[in-house]
Amino acid sequence: MKTSGIELIAELNGCSSVILNDEEKLKHTLTDGIVKCGLHQVSVNSHKFQPIGVTVISIINESHIAIHTYPEAHHASVDIFHCSTDAEPLMNLLDFLKNTLNAKSVKFMEVSRGQKLEFLEDNCVTSPASYGFEVRYHFKKMLLSKNSRFHKIEVVENENFGRMMFLDGDLQIAEKDVHVYNDAMVTPLVSRRKLGNVAILGGGDGGVLNELLKYQPKHVTLVDIDEDVISISKQYFKMVCSEAFEQPNVRVIVGDATEFLENHHDFDAVIYDLTMDPELSTKKDKQQFLSEIFSQINASLKSDGLLSMQCCSEFNTIALELIRNTLSEEFTDCRFKTMFIPSYCEPWVFGTAVPKNGDR
Repeated sequence: MKTSGIELIAELNGCSSVILNDEEKLKHTLTDGIVKCGLHQVSVNSHKFQPIGVTVISIINESHIAIHTYPEAHHASVDIFHCSTDAEPLMNLLDFLKNTLNAKSVKFMEVSRGQKLEFLEDNCVTSPASYGFEVRYHFKKMLLSKNSRFHKIEVVENENFGRMMFLDGDLQIAEKDVHVYNDAMVTPLVSRRKLGNVAILGGGDGGVLNELLKYQPKHVTLVDIDEDVISISKQYFKMVCSEAFEQPNVRVIVGDATEFLENHHDFDAVIYDLTMDPELSTKKDKQQFLSEIFSQINASLKSDGLLSMQCCSEFNTIALELIRNTLSEEFTDCRFKTMFIPSYCEPWVFGTAVPKNGDR
């Protein structure tokens, strides 16, 4: 069984002191809220403290909910635990309690529980790393947070980097320095050959596509598995993608990159812009996934074709070594360069390669 859950810890200020000291009213309020929010109460218990204050605890099928009140301070502390990764019913219940208790303000913190223990602040996104550190991005406003079929997608407004998109907590793009990433991906192509037929694997934000179109390729096919990433980019990142998706020489395919490569060939260049862990949507480990997709890319390129790709953080030595070794099985003239991307807060490695036995 997967151990996972969400715990919402909240402080409600400016509440009605009369309600906060009414044991039965609080029990009924919590019970009503649980029902309205689609949760399932098993039992409820409470205790009235002397001279003032109440604690109410509800056991629900999904876990538990607790309220402790400080009527003299017009304050209630709330703890909502749910054995799921869906925060919506928890937030709905918190809103219900805020309104019913007449709270003037609410401060809350979301905690990811289970295999990991992570504080998810209401004005902060944490981008984790498996190699010794993590980066926390504060934001002025959360513009979007939703779960697609493949990712948890978050769009925030940061005072330094502008709008930023996160997929499953990993930063994808930031408006202020997206040009650094896009240039690193596209420049190797345009400096070596005239562009005819190009495929972009991933890249649903449209940034690399928009940069590539400046060099007038004859035809571009962009393949991304998550249509929500594309639609969200069109809505929130016009500065990044502009009108790239609507250009007549662009074909957008919502689908799996490996399936696309099985039936499409003769590309002058392929740009590998998949997420850091694309194998997670398959039943393969990273080495198997990379080995197979590099083989497919090799077969899809013309003999004088070129692969340009983003690799990983320079600090992620395990992933970088795996990419180097796996890439060299199918390609030659494998070259790597490191660029510092300010919003990533770390140096990022990009690579290029040509098919074995191809013209260079």
